[in-house]
Amino acid sequence: MPDRRKGRRWSYSAGHPPHTVRVFERKGRANVYAAVWDPEANGGQGGEVKRSLGHADRDRAKAWADAEVPKLRENDQAACEVHRGPPVVARVLDLYLRHRTRDKGEWQQRADAHHAELWTRVLGRGFDLTRLSRREWDAFLRRRRTGAIDARGRHVPAAAPCPSCNGEEAPACWRCEGRGQINPRHPVAARTVEKDCRWLRAVCRWALQYRDEDGTLLLDRDPTAGLSIPHERNPKRPVASHDRVDAIRAVADRVDTRVEDGGKRRRADSPFAELFEVVVGTGRRVSAVCGLRVEDLELEAAPGRPHGAIVWPADTDKIGKRWRCPISLSTREALDAALRRRRQAGRVGCGPLFPAPGDPEKPLDYTLASSWLRRAEELAGLEPLEGSLWHAYRRLWASARKDLPDVDVAQAGGWSSLDALKQAYQQPDDATMLRVVEHETELREVR
Repeated sequence: MPDRRKGRRWSYSAGHPPHTVRVFERKGRANVYAAVWDPEANGGQGGEVKRSLGHADRDRAKAWADAEVPKLRENDQAACEVHRGPPVVARVLDLYLRHRTRDKGEWQQRADAHHAELWTRVLGRGFDLTRLSRREWDAFLRRRRTGAIDARGRHVPAAAPCPSCNGEEAPACWRCEGRGQINPRHPVAARTVEKDCRWLRAVCRWALQYRDEDGTLLLDRDPTAGLSIPHERNPKRPVASHDRVDAIRAVADRVDTRVEDGGKRRRADSPFAELFEVVVGTGRRVSAVCGLRVEDLELEAAPGRPHGAIVWPADTDKIGKRWRCPISLSTREALDAALRRRRQAGRVGCGPLFPAPGDPEKPLDYTLASSWLRRAEELAGLEPLEGSLWHAYRRLWASARKDLPDVDVAQAGGWSSLDALKQAYQQPDDATMLRVVEHETELREVR
């Protein structure tokens, strides 16, 4: 997508890592340039190879970038099929992305591509996975925790010139406090490192059951077995309160957005109020709510569904499962308001229920929806919840229903695992704990 941030030149990216093609403009240059990911660059660590396209046509450059992505995939797949020998990182990860990742949802495919890029840089494309030992494992844990490498495996320097004072050691600089340098490394929590390690372990265990055409197993043992994975002992899982919900509802109509009007950008009412009400009323992830389409709504009354139902499609679900769940009266009212908004904008028939302001054929973006919620928190005078934004309302929905049957709560909220529901979403609260300590059943000896 073009980068519209102030001070940045035009650019466009196609594909997902490691098959990424980027076209962009350079300051003071007339032609459009291209940057193609090359896994062999930088001594096998990978990097972008840049060159001029010889013209300044943006549309032509975008078409070229879109056409190059399939070629990169085909080249990698051909190299993967021809290659035989030790289970090196490039071969194992390429096969996993090709045969396992393709069956996952879009969100999980992007996450797999990022993890593959991370481990390719950390271990190297030619590293034999059977030689993975505690030395490489502990080195990764140490560097990832301290921020010496980022989420893509790129090295982060320990010191860099301060962007505020440009390294001139200005005494009044608020960012570096007059030192002229800052530390760009950002330590990450154990939960983040745990996800990275568990992903590589999942790949290795998948490789234990994958056979080449000649019947040879890709891996004959799990090299990560016995290697400790960090675990967050005190995870941050804040739960929103109903007082917080009421405060945001009171200001939801004041949250606006920017739209294109005759080549100019102007402020307009946003569908934040309806979006927030659907999130709070269904307990679903905001990405799933943003992805709702008109055809996903079943608003006719039926037995067990007096206010209608929502068919949550598999392509917007985290685990790729399709759900049909009844809705409450407040959720139905929010859906009716969203449909009225679409009709007033001249949009009828099928399409996104919450369309993007710039393109009515695309669903609302998570980033924009999150910016609306932050704006609502500011208008309501609320402090941000540490460690959570939208998910705190999903936990509220689950925690407020602890007295109901677990299987029904899981089905209505979209959890396939009762363990995940009870351990990560349903949180203890003072009112419920008070009922527990005050409740006592007398146990007498049988006489």
